[in-house]
Amino acid sequence: MVSTLDDTKRLAIATKLADMKALQNLLIHNDQLLLNAIEDDEIHHELQEMLKQDEKNLGILETVIVQYGVPGELKETVEQSLENTQHLIEDTELTLSEKVLQHELLKHQQTMAGLIIHKAAQVVGADIEAAIAPLHAINFENRAHQERLKGILEVLGVRELTGQDPAQGLLARSEDAVAAFTGIVGSVVTRSDDEMSLRDLLLMDHSKADILFAEILGSDDPQKIQEYFGQLYRDVKVHGLAEEQVFYPALSPYYEQMQEIVDQTDDAIKLLDEVKQIDPADPSFKTRIEQVRLAVRGHVDQEENDIFPRIKQYLSNDQQKQLATDFKAAKSQLQEQEQEHHRAIPVLEPQMSQSRGGGNTKPWFVYMNHRIPWKLVFQTKAVINWVEAVLFLIGDRWVREFLNTEPLVNLEYSQLFYGFVFIIGIGYWWVSQDVTQNRGIVKLGIFAQFSVFGLLAYHTLIGSLHPFYLLSGVFDLTFAILFVLFLYFDSQAKQDVPTNGVLE
Repeated sequence: MVSTLDDTKRLAIATKLADMKALQNLLIHNDQLLLNAIEDDEIHHELQEMLKQDEKNLGILETVIVQYGVPGELKETVEQSLENTQHLIEDTELTLSEKVLQHELLKHQQTMAGLIIHKAAQVVGADIEAAIAPLHAINFENRAHQERLKGILEVLGVRELTGQDPAQGLLARSEDAVAAFTGIVGSVVTRSDDEMSLRDLLLMDHSKADILFAEILGSDDPQKIQEYFGQLYRDVKVHGLAEEQVFYPALSPYYEQMQEIVDQTDDAIKLLDEVKQIDPADPSFKTRIEQVRLAVRGHVDQEENDIFPRIKQYLSNDQQKQLATDFKAAKSQLQEQEQEHHRAIPVLEPQMSQSRGGGNTKPWFVYMNHRIPWKLVFQTKAVINWVEAVLFLIGDRWVREFLNTEPLVNLEYSQLFYGFVFIIGIGYWWVSQDVTQNRGIVKLGIFAQFSVFGLLAYHTLIGSLHPFYLLSGVFDLTFAILFVLFLYFDSQAKQDVPTNGVLE
């Protein structure tokens, strides 16, 4: 079965993005603080423009985090460092130039963080490069801000030391420094809107899915395939559910086939759920992935060709912008729910055990658990319970005649018992639908099956029951042992969960 385990490198990038978001909030706070402290009109205007761009970049950064799709948490050391820097800049003992210097150092820190993420994405995967593409605008704009702050720092520093302005004015200093950077990034940096369009957000998701499909189909490494599939599964599911919450309801009045699009989304998620049960080393895995790719691509083509033109035709710019904001918020909420859900559940489909050195580092019980089709085990027991219950409820009299045994005296007790057997079969079926849930039913089944075997074995030994009935008890004993192993593997898997996060 496929274990959608978060790759350590991807989670590290998610943490770095969370650090950048916290730092971006501090930059905005500092912009406002310096604006209130500096009276020079020219510098004030520069800082106002910088504040607008920083607020816009916070929105872009939030978009990148949502599109990336792997939630990360702020590191405690980074949080403490930012708090210390904030206290330092708010300190009344520092001069204005010293505060601007600290602010410029934060800009440098943010610039380098963005560039490092960009370089890391080139190493980890093309899908990550696609997700963080808007980060380039922030990176280059922060470089430009650094140069502007250096110009402000020169003016304030010279004034504090000499009481006079430097030879080169602030405006000329800033224009010279920024020219090189604006030429590099072109219109991306000068983007005035603080929210990407809904169409752009959807296209980014579509492009990322295409890249992940290509990476899965082009790789022969089961561990890499597992990593790519984990990201694909999460992205497609969150994207589809967010569309159903935000995008489709808004466009449904203008598109008659919207229910078909919704059904396609649900079908794609179901297909991915089915593929998740297949070992990535299984030859059929890529065949099924290709089926999913074709289904998703057909859905995407219809969406882009039929629905996208209606966005521009029927929705105002404000409506499109609000939909983009709502879509991004829905994705973020769904990603958080997924993360909380997978933190709470045990892991029964552990990661492929091939280590970097080529050895099998997982103990035998993890290997066995990876190979036992637990869904099929519970489904089989459910069917056995139902067949036994119906057989003996309807035909117990004929069975006893065939075996030449005495008929039951109190038939109602037998009927109550087999009715209970049928109901327990329903419980086993529920477990089979999600083997990460319903532990109480499994435990109840273990006690019930051991008890049934013990009673049937006892009455067979004393001669009050035909040995034929013990066959049912043997089935119960077999599955009781399997269920015990199931819970044992479950507990061992919990102890073996890596600390970098797990998906089903």
